[in-house]
Amino acid sequence: MMPMWTKSGKKHAVTLLKVQDCHVLRYVSKEESGGKTSKLLVGGKNASPFHKSESTLKIFKDAGVPRKQKITTFNVTDDAIIKPGTPLYAAHFRPGQFVDVTAKTIGKGFQGVMKRWGFKGQPASHGQTKTHRRPGAISTNKASKVYRGKKMPGQMGNIYRTSFGLKVWRINTKHDIIYVNGSVPGHTNCLVKVRDSKLATCKKCNKNPPFPTFFADGDEKLPEDLYDEEIFQFTDPSVTYA
Repeated sequence: MMPMWTKSGKKHAVTLLKVQDCHVLRYVSKEESGGKTSKLLVGGKNASPFHKSESTLKIFKDAGVPRKQKITTFNVTDDAIIKPGTPLYAAHFRPGQFVDVTAKTIGKGFQGVMKRWGFKGQPASHGQTKTHRRPGAISTNKASKVYRGKKMPGQMGNIYRTSFGLKVWRINTKHDIIYVNGSVPGHTNCLVKVRDSKLATCKKCNKNPPFPTFFADGDEKLPEDLYDEEIFQFTDPSVTYA
């Protein structure tokens, strides 16, 4: 993470996400998937092929790409189908749009109710014995029934979470880095899934992305860094007179 400043002087903490070895693997039609939209299988981060069976590697051989560490699906419209084997870059997104980031949260192991749910705990005096961090009564049912969903000690973290509506402040096209606002789930160097935001309030900001994606060998030549119009450039004067 790092800080960035807007022209109004406000500071924002941003997270750097690197698009590493992303390729389209396969197209799945609506009839094949049984859903309402078509899907694209996308793989990221190259991995060793010697720890998988031949049947598992078939999807990578058909696409003509190395084995990937992570495979995920993205819903696409019929006019946004990309050929298998096509590489994906950070320039697929553009500064100013909003994205949703999904990843597996940091695992905390087995934790008590104070750390897991933020319980207050019990008094340290007045006759309390070894109950300072315990939950206390867990049911008031006459049949000694504990209701489903009761907040109790258990495994904390290590589940998939999504951060919605994160603004893209900057894109580095040389190293394929996306600068998104705020924090994202997961530990450092984990794999995350980034897609266009589904929030209704963010749809107006996602109108003109590269469609269906950015091609590095195309006619469009991009500068090394793309900034949102609100970001302050340190090459500009910090004091202006109207």
